[in-house]
Amino acid sequence: MTDRTHHPDGSINYEASPYGEQPRLFLAQFAAGIFVLLFLVHLGQAIRFKTRYMGAAIAGCLMEAIGYTSRCISIGNPFQIATYASQHGLIVISPVLVAATQYVMLEKVIHHSYPEASPVKHTLITKVFVVGDVIAFFVQIAGSGMLLSDPKNADLGIKVLMAGLVVQVISFALYLSIAIVFYLRAVKLVGHASAGLVDDNAWRTVFAALMVSGGMVFLRSVFRIVEFSYGFRGFIATNEIYLYVFDFALMALALLVFNVYHPGKYLRARVTSEYRDMSSA
Repeated sequence: MTDRTHHPDGSINYEASPYGEQPRLFLAQFAAGIFVLLFLVHLGQAIRFKTRYMGAAIAGCLMEAIGYTSRCISIGNPFQIATYASQHGLIVISPVLVAATQYVMLEKVIHHSYPEASPVKHTLITKVFVVGDVIAFFVQIAGSGMLLSDPKNADLGIKVLMAGLVVQVISFALYLSIAIVFYLRAVKLVGHASAGLVDDNAWRTVFAALMVSGGMVFLRSVFRIVEFSYGFRGFIATNEIYLYVFDFALMALALLVFNVYHPGKYLRARVTSEYRDMSSA
């Protein structure tokens, strides 16, 4: 029986592996290093500013780091399905956690500025959208498991995984719509009403960062739907450059935005100043 896992010279036949091509180890190492760095910075900022609501994003960042580290290991033995499955699943699923933090953050931005401008009761945003996120999370886990555990289930696994991604995209599109409607209403109140807990520059800065980060996550999810629509062995899935451009880069930027414009710097500004004024009175 012919061994398709190696070439006659003994080198690994990556075309016969789940990768479909020879993956670049240095790219996986670079991606793992970037997410480790982002994780450490986010963890430090969360401790400094006491922003527990960033916990899901931090967990998602850690999952990305572990995922790309597992990819480094998997590249050395691409036919070990368990390692390949772990890196694939972690990288595909981790953005769901980042999105969950963005839902929480929109609720906080609305609460700290003009709650009356929200098209829905802002206290329901986290509850409703996180439920959708949880559904998408477990559907994607199920799809990834089916896709990689048994080649016979590959087609069904792709369909299940795509269903989870579609749920995520629809949920995120609704979230972005609510955010945009809120912003358009809120800017009309600037100068005519006082923002709730922070000044207008503060909430608008966080909102802008939130929209940039959210846009990155949304585009990444759309990319994954397009990728899986071509199949697990399609030209996108078997060319890892797409992965690094439309998944790694987008997710890294989505997380980096909040390192630069961390909500903990802004969503407490006026509260702190008011407390000082009261203390000095």
